[in-house]
Amino acid sequence: MTHYGPRHAPTTAEAGATADPRSAAEHYRTAETLFARAREMHSDLSGRAVAQDEYRRCLDWAGIHLRFAEVLLAGGELVATHLRLTADNVRLLNVHIGSEAHQWNDLIAALHATTRATS
Repeated sequence: MTHYGPRHAPTTAEAGATADPRSAAEHYRTAETLFARAREMHSDLSGRAVAQDEYRRCLDWAGIHLRFAEVLLAGGELVATHLRLTADNVRLLNVHIGSEAHQWNDLIAALHATTRATS
């Protein structure tokens, strides 16, 4: 008999990833692990509320991790585009991409600094 436990955020052992994913790749890997776990549970959903709740929880958390990965990739792309345009001396009038790119750059640098400090 499989024990699914109460509804909660996935732990490191459950997610099969780092305790606190910081990169898009880590979020993607965590989502992939949660999707695989939900796929394994799918055949055992025969009307048990606990199993169905756990299945939904895995899918919900996997979706959240995919969204985090997507946001990190979009932010990185924005920073790269801004740096490329700045290097080419392109002036963007009435566009506040520089401010947004600066915020993303600070966030990404902080995440990498934290990752290096805890590794």
